[in-house]
Amino acid sequence: MENNNFTVYQFENYDVEGLKLEINFSNTDFIEIKTHEEINFPIENMEESFEPLLFGIDMNITNIKNINDLKGKKMILLDGHHRYEYLKRNDIDKSIELVLISIDDVEILSYPSRLIIRKKEFEEILENYNFSNNVSSKFYVSVDDVKFFNEEILDIYQLYEFKNFCYVNEYISSAVDENKTNDEIIVNFTPIKVSEIVENDSLFPPKSTWITPRL
Repeated sequence: MENNNFTVYQFENYDVEGLKLEINFSNTDFIEIKTHEEINFPIENMEESFEPLLFGIDMNITNIKNINDLKGKKMILLDGHHRYEYLKRNDIDKSIELVLISIDDVEILSYPSRLIIRKKEFEEILENYNFSNNVSSKFYVSVDDVKFFNEEILDIYQLYEFKNFCYVNEYISSAVDENKTNDEIIVNFTPIKVSEIVENDSLFPPKSTWITPRL
């Protein structure tokens, strides 16, 4: 099924439909593109073709009939930050394939991190920064599913500043082995809400979100 040069895209493992289209990002002044994660290591020597980018938009995609319907709209980059940064940095003048979905169909989980210092040492760091498993609040860090809350953190952005602090100081790593060993300790943070991405221009640390549906 086609929709004025837009192809309806059905995700394989999710009950979600999107629109598949092509956009030349060197000429997208008529669309607001919103990224939500920082880039740690920019990619180089990108191949001529690569997987589609995934974007969300705050509207019913059935109301999108052609590219003009995107004028003045904000598109949220959900997956493909390194590829998009590469395209913009090198001003690549070519049409790129993407899939666009409604943000109502987006689910965000915390991207799991791997603890790379001793668990006891990390728990002491949490305590020093006023995290405790004896209180409850909206914002937490979980260590092997045990949640440590912090009543002094006022919003999700402060929490993810702390996550970035943990990355920079090499307490945690974003590299999680899919074949998790018994002694590997996983650290998670309160998941970010879609509205907290849409409504704020802040960039979260790399690998902060695990977003579905996935291409």
